[in-house]
Amino acid sequence: MKKVISFISLIIVLAIGSVLAFTSLEGTQKVQGITEGTQEVNDTIFSSKHIDDAGVRMTVKSGKGQVLDQTFYDKEHDIKVHFKRILTDDKETKLLVTYHSEEVNLKNYYIDLWEGVSKVNLIVGDEKTSLKNVGWGSRYYSKKENKVYEALSFESIKEYEGQSIRLELENLTIWKNNGDGNVQTTWPLEFKLKPSATFDRETVEVNKEFTFKDETYNIKQVEFSALETRVVVTGPNIQIYTDESGRQYEKRSKLEEQFLNPREPGEEYGYKANKKKTGVFLRSAGKKVVPIYSKEEVHDEDNYVMVFAPVMDRQNVLLEVGKDIEIPLTK
Repeated sequence: MKKVISFISLIIVLAIGSVLAFTSLEGTQKVQGITEGTQEVNDTIFSSKHIDDAGVRMTVKSGKGQVLDQTFYDKEHDIKVHFKRILTDDKETKLLVTYHSEEVNLKNYYIDLWEGVSKVNLIVGDEKTSLKNVGWGSRYYSKKENKVYEALSFESIKEYEGQSIRLELENLTIWKNNGDGNVQTTWPLEFKLKPSATFDRETVEVNKEFTFKDETYNIKQVEFSALETRVVVTGPNIQIYTDESGRQYEKRSKLEEQFLNPREPGEEYGYKANKKKTGVFLRSAGKKVVPIYSKEEVHDEDNYVMVFAPVMDRQNVLLEVGKDIEIPLTK
């Protein structure tokens, strides 16, 4: 009888030990989650001028978007990946991600969706789709941390709100002075797209003409989003040209040259607008609204799209072209 009681006691002790061990492990995981969340709150790079996209900076500062807080360790290449936040509207998705390494120098490593070998793939059910880039995104490399901060920009995934989806970042692009290379890898991200990640885009028809340096343009519409403000323009000189060999190219209009006139590069802060130079700006609530130059390539064969930071007051927005032209876009 005593042996039976002792055996039962042993089972109880082992069971209690297992519960305590499980509880301890579970508690460690929760603490790690809290730590990562704290890092998200304290991470100010994405809201700083190191990221040359004013829309990203503004949304992060205001706490908008869906916080992902997921990590992935690429063991083969010794790279620790942290998926931070995602935001999407009707035309664009922003995915904020960081990656760092203890062994590999990441200075020349890029997730280059524009002209590199990198891709973003969307997997929903059994379907896999490569998503197109929107501009070239924003990137900052911290030498002190050996850490890369990227605000990736690709086509909208808003239609999948409420669904569980998988994104895959495929391949890293290496840019060096002596050429380019790549790292073949896949970084997965699985999550349910929540309403906090999605935003509406308001389109206002404008249909106003103006003349700049003897060239006439028509402002078709202005689009307002939490991520950006787009002004869509047409003109006789905004088109894709084809040379004798069949190669297509674009010729900058005088309006596009004026839009890019204040653009200045910076090693630490990417492209920025020098407000002292003449250019093309929006004015809202009495303040200049700067262009987002990382989206310079966002236009098609028939339209030229000028992209600016989000505006707080959409009721009274002016388009300023050069020194003397002001066109009301809304009333």
